[in-house]
Order: sequence, then C-alpha cells, then structure tokens
Amino acid sequence: MNVERRILEEISGGGFRSGEAISERLGISRSAVWKHIGKLRRQGYEIEASPRHGYRLLGRPDKLLPAELEPLLDTEVVGRNIVHFEETGSTAVEARALIEKGAPGGTVVIAESQTAGRGRMGRSWETSPSQSIAMSVIFRSGIPPTLTPLFSLATAVATAQAVAATVPVRPAVKWPNDVYLDGRKLAGVLVEMAAELDRVRWLIDSVGVNVNNSFTGSDLRGRAVSLAEVVGGKVSRVAVATAILAELDRLWLQARRGDLSRYRRLFGDLDLLRGKRIVVREGDQQLAGVAEGIDGDGRLLLRLDSGEVRTLFGGEATLAA
Repeated sequence: MNVERRILEEISGGGFRSGEAISERLGISRSAVWKHIGKLRRQGYEIEASPRHGYRLLGRPDKLLPAELEPLLDTEVVGRNIVHFEETGSTAVEARALIEKGAPGGTVVIAESQTAGRGRMGRSWETSPSQSIAMSVIFRSGIPPTLTPLFSLATAVATAQAVAATVPVRPAVKWPNDVYLDGRKLAGVLVEMAAELDRVRWLIDSVGVNVNNSFTGSDLRGRAVSLAEVVGGKVSRVAVATAILAELDRLWLQARRGDLSRYRRLFGDLDLLRGKRIVVREGDQQLAGVAEGIDGDGRLLLRLDSGEVRTLFGGEATLAA
C-alpha cells in the first residue's frame, strides 16, 4: 500500500489526525507527511489543515487515482500496480514502455485525458479531461496466440457486463470488439500483443469508455454516446473503471485456463448484429449478408445471398442501408 493511500485512510472519517500521529503510524517524518499531503492536494483531494489539530479529508476528486481504485479492487492479477497520468498521448504506448522496463502482468495504465489514443483500423481515440475512461492493462505470457481474437471479443463482452452491473443500462456488443448503447458507440477495445509461434509473450488490453462526455454539437453526435447522456446525470468513473478491471481479471484467469466459453455464450446474448443484414469491409473486399453469430474462435459467420456461410477473421461491420 502506498504512502498517500495510507495517509488518506488516516485522515478519512470526518475527524482530525495530527501530523505526529500519522508520522508515528507510517514510520515517516512529519516533514514527509506534509509533503505527501501537498501531493494529495495537487491531485485534487480537499484536505483541511489545523496547526492545533492536524489534518482531515473534506473531499475526494472525481479522478481515476490509485488511491481511489485500489481499495475497491479484489482481484488476483489486475491492478497489482496502477500507473496514473493526468494526460498522456496513449495509455497503450505508455504500457509498451513499461513492458520494456519489466512491469509485471496486471499493471494498469490509466489516464484522465488521452490525446493520441488509437482504436481499431487506425482511428484516433481522444478523451476529454476527467470525462471518459482510457486505460490499458498489461498481461504477461499465459495464453496461445490462437486465443487472442476471441480474447479481444471477450474484452468487449466483459466491458459491457461491467457497465451493466454498475449503471442501469443494457449495452450490446458489436463484432469484433465494440460496445454499443441505444445504437451508438459507447466503448471500444484494442488488443495488441507480441507472440512467438506457440505463446503470447505479452498482451496489452486497452479499453476506452464514454462516461460523462457530451456529444451535443459534436460531429460524433448520433454515432457515439456516453453513459451520462443515457441516464441523465453524472456517473462515477471510479465505479465503472473498477467494475471493468474486476471483469478483466476474471477474463484473464479463464483465458489462462484456455476456456473462454463463458464469454462466447454471453456474446450470444449481447450480439448487436445477429440476424441482421450487414456489410463487412476488410481491406479492399466488401461482403454483404446476414450475420449468424460467431464460431468457436470468435470469427464472424456471414451468410451471403448465395447461401454460402463465410467465416471472417476481422473487418469493419455495419448495418446495411
């Protein structure tokens, strides 16, 4: 447990806690306590200081800080290390840099604002400060490369499940890995990996969720949506983020056992496209037909007008006009 989190525990509860008492409990100097209090204030914590009584916590920031997330996580792998940025270009890029430095599996990289994020098909994914969730989770070796397409789809399913467990909404999953709400995009997933012939050396599982954004006046209006826009009020980003991290922990544990059948089954219940006429674009190729779910490896089953069922590994699927 880091020092800031322990200090927050000491000064929570409404009453004052003296600097001397905190220093004795934590085994650090009173000067160090004062410096950590200053750091917490810069992060957005509202802390009252009294020369005679000490410190007390008056308010917490609406931020995805380790001290806010860690107490809510009861996970085996995910969240053992949380790296927080006020602003970064891309949490996935930060995660790759941490992998090179030996960061352990389960490390979470999370940012209040992402300015150069990347989604599928090379699209940008930018987030306004403290409005969305932008995070990447590092996983070390443990699953075969053949499982990664289904793992990507399963991440979208896990995200939809976590959102539905936190907020009174019913998201759907659009193959291959997007989460939709009321016909508009709510969240996206991007999975990157380094693999050898028979094993994944590392995997970065990135998730972006629109939480308190407003798309009014945006060119994305009608195509993207946030949780706040649907429920009509502010949503706790901390609650949504911790729910997703808990689901990703369960997902990884099952992936290591080589069994993602639970997520295939759940996808069947959340499938946005099944039974609908769609167009799938993959490179220069374009196919039209009726979506018939997925196979055991997470590939889309598309019934063409000829009656042939084509199995598709990837691509961009849209509802036919």
